[in-house]
Amino acid sequence: MPEEKDIPQRQTDDQAAEQTSVQASSIGPSATQPANMEVHHHPDLHHKKKKFTEYLLEFIMIFLAVTMGFFAESLREHIGDNSRQKEYMSSMVAELKYDTAEYNKVLQKIVYLRPLLDSLFVNVKDAERFHYVLQGRWNTPINETRLPYMPTLPTIQQLKSSGNLRLIQSKPVLKKMLEYETFVQGTMQNEAATITTAVEKIYAKEDDMCDESEFNEMTDKNMKDTGAQFSMENGSLYAMPLIVKDPVKLNELANSFINYKSRNWGYNTNVNQAKLLATELIMLVNKEYNPENE
Repeated sequence: MPEEKDIPQRQTDDQAAEQTSVQASSIGPSATQPANMEVHHHPDLHHKKKKFTEYLLEFIMIFLAVTMGFFAESLREHIGDNSRQKEYMSSMVAELKYDTAEYNKVLQKIVYLRPLLDSLFVNVKDAERFHYVLQGRWNTPINETRLPYMPTLPTIQQLKSSGNLRLIQSKPVLKKMLEYETFVQGTMQNEAATITTAVEKIYAKEDDMCDESEFNEMTDKNMKDTGAQFSMENGSLYAMPLIVKDPVKLNELANSFINYKSRNWGYNTNVNQAKLLATELIMLVNKEYNPENE
């Protein structure tokens, strides 16, 4: 019958429903719920408020660190400056000793030339008695003796050009240094220029009024002489016959020797003053820095 044919089909549908129900009931709650997520806990950013004393302590620590660093650097620079200062002073003392030795040589030359200039003056004023010849024993030393000495002051110049005058802590030493430099480069240099001018005047007049044949011959000889090569004062003597006998011209030549002698006297005064300043500066440096014991 048709109704009997539908029964198995209906039962089949019921069985499918029961199976679906059983499968649904067999799934646990953990399978139907989402998996637990990992939880990140953020740090607590709300710090406790520091006390004033803590801030003060931190400030003191930082201040002390910076200050100690500053003092350490200053101490290092101070030690370095002191070392350089003593090096400069030692160098300057050596130069001043050389200067004073040269000043003594100049003073000796002035004393040596004075009677020679007097004799040469008489030689020309009474030219006829000397057969109108400038005597070599007087004239040669006048021509060959180089008188002026000018210190170059290398240490003082280096201190100034490098800006290191600030290293000189002793005010008396610094004052005396500048006083010595000013005198040498001012008064003494000007006086030395007058010496050169006076000597050049003698040379010019002798060139105009004398026969320089013997002078030329002796110059060649002296240039071959080993001793004369190192010092012109060690050369052979030479006479200069006068070819001009005009009394006015002879008087001008004679006066040029006296002019040179008077210039030497003024230069003598300046050399003594420079020597005094150099000696005083050496004494001050030795007193303040004692560089000789370094």
